[in-house]
Amino acid sequence: MDFLKQSCRFSFLYNGVPFDTLNSTAERNETQTTITTTYSLPDGLMVTNIATYYPEFDAYEWVNFFANRGTKPTGILSRLWDADITLPLEHEEPRKWQAYFPDEKNATKVLAPTGSTWTQKEFYSNPDELMENKRINHIYPGMTKAYAPNGGRSSDGQAPFFNVHKNGKGYIVAVGWSGQWNAAFTRNEDDIRVQTGIEDVAFRLLPGESFRTSSVVVMPYTGDLVDSQNKWRRLVKKHFSLIGKEGRDQHGPFCAGIWGGMKTESVLERVNTITENDLPFEYIWMDAGWYGIDTKPTPDEFEGDWGQHTGDWRVSPLVHPQGLKDVTQAIHQSGRKFLLWVEPERVIYSTPTAMAHPEYFLTTDDPNDQNRLLNLGDPAAWNYCYQTLAGLIEEIGIDCYRQDFNFSPLPYWRKHDAGDRKGISEIKHINGLYALWDALLERFPGLIIDNCASGGRRIDIETLRRSMPLWRSDYQCPANFDPEASQCHHLTYNSWMPFSGTGSGRIYDEYRMRSAYDSSMTTNFSFSERESFGETPEKIEWIRKYGEEYLLVRPYFMEDFYPLTKVSDQLDVWCAAQFNRPEEGDGIIQLFRRDESAYETACFKLRGLDPEADYSIMDLDGDFTITLDGETLMEEGFRVTLMEPRTAKILLYRAL
Repeated sequence: MDFLKQSCRFSFLYNGVPFDTLNSTAERNETQTTITTTYSLPDGLMVTNIATYYPEFDAYEWVNFFANRGTKPTGILSRLWDADITLPLEHEEPRKWQAYFPDEKNATKVLAPTGSTWTQKEFYSNPDELMENKRINHIYPGMTKAYAPNGGRSSDGQAPFFNVHKNGKGYIVAVGWSGQWNAAFTRNEDDIRVQTGIEDVAFRLLPGESFRTSSVVVMPYTGDLVDSQNKWRRLVKKHFSLIGKEGRDQHGPFCAGIWGGMKTESVLERVNTITENDLPFEYIWMDAGWYGIDTKPTPDEFEGDWGQHTGDWRVSPLVHPQGLKDVTQAIHQSGRKFLLWVEPERVIYSTPTAMAHPEYFLTTDDPNDQNRLLNLGDPAAWNYCYQTLAGLIEEIGIDCYRQDFNFSPLPYWRKHDAGDRKGISEIKHINGLYALWDALLERFPGLIIDNCASGGRRIDIETLRRSMPLWRSDYQCPANFDPEASQCHHLTYNSWMPFSGTGSGRIYDEYRMRSAYDSSMTTNFSFSERESFGETPEKIEWIRKYGEEYLLVRPYFMEDFYPLTKVSDQLDVWCAAQFNRPEEGDGIIQLFRRDESAYETACFKLRGLDPEADYSIMDLDGDFTITLDGETLMEEGFRVTLMEPRTAKILLYRAL
């Protein structure tokens, strides 16, 4: 808490003058874990900083609220950093140009993971990456590294998570803003300056106007990078995720995907196949194509004009004459739950609401742009959106609401900002988004919100506290995507969040299926009407076998995570990961010998074990069981032989 009692943790210019030099009054209220400080200026500007301390993790969070209590517009707020702090960090000498590279082990490193990029290396950062004879993620005194996402979605191209590390100590920093955030890290010899906020804002507040801006989480740590990421995962799991909380599912869902444009009778056939064979799916996931008063049935997402009806959220009577109620009734009677895809923020210009209420929407200057952005910062538009979504959830019986967001909103926001109100359209929209999700969660206490945004492009600490990304990357959209991509994503996304999901594709293949295991998983064997589902007992039993195996290992994916290999998209290597439950004394090991690997045997050192305990390691396929003590497993490792390339193994271990 002492850190939070220090000087102002944010900064901005007010009419070109640093705010902390102005004659503001400050009022502070404290509890054991929170400090609320309100700063007031004579003209009516009020800034409230609410800071929270998480003592178990020695972590800090704060967010700023701005209000105009006066009768006239405020001055201009610019160069706004919601976090502007200087943190102590072990001494670093300025970089010198010399013949030899500096010692990379002792350098200050900034892990700044990419966001969603539709590639195999998403949410990835190599702390020692070399480019043009420079370690581009090392930072030296006098250097500043700046970061921002693309196009107004918080993890599009760049994720809002950072790990600053030097010699076994450091800080994890997370920006809480689901729009166009920015961050800068400036290294000094004995400390590092951290600045985070919303990019390119300069605005007045109108009389009576109020809103919040970005939040930040700062977690100091001692340990190596892997230990720090596990401390972070535990913090997110306990304080920033709804999964496992009272009245909610204890795990991410296991889903069977179905295309929403499929006729009701075909949907019910697939649901009945799942029910009659008691397949272990927990949710039926209905994707797009179900909506639009004139939308015709389509066998899958690659046919029809369903995309032109995005924004008309009436169930298509041509596809689902009973309005999906017969579908959800069958699903709920089977003891399963229902997930439905919606994309409320992006609307096609010709849909009924866009035509009837153009004032609800933002546009660009492009005459060929058919998309409109529903302005969640407008009260009438927000109310329309809330009532529409709440109506769907209530009337249809939705248990998991999937919100997609398939375009870049930044050009829409910036076009509609007045000259002295730069950033306001974005700020109001993101405030509206948080209010929308909070209102839905309050009205429907058991609801899960699945946050998609073109597959993982709006993941940040604020969306994580309200939702879960069940489809973290669109790389898995093709039916036969490269399973090695899922292995890479497994190593990268799991460093930053204990709950996320992916898909298995549509090919009945053990290697592919086991590559998709994570804290949530969706299979698409039932997805397309172009492909039969459940036509042979062999395929039914295959789904049952691996579905039950997945549910057996799923609880481990939210626990401590140790990558046992580096992230690589090459086919001539192994990929391996460990998930450990230290309190229970057990865990799992995932092993993948890829297709072109010449190595039949590999040795892996485990982590997080009790050095004095003996551990039994069992292959789930029953091929072998070994017993070794924890010290040997951590210091020397254990050897595994996989004779065949393109082999996947899952090992379960427990202390004896």
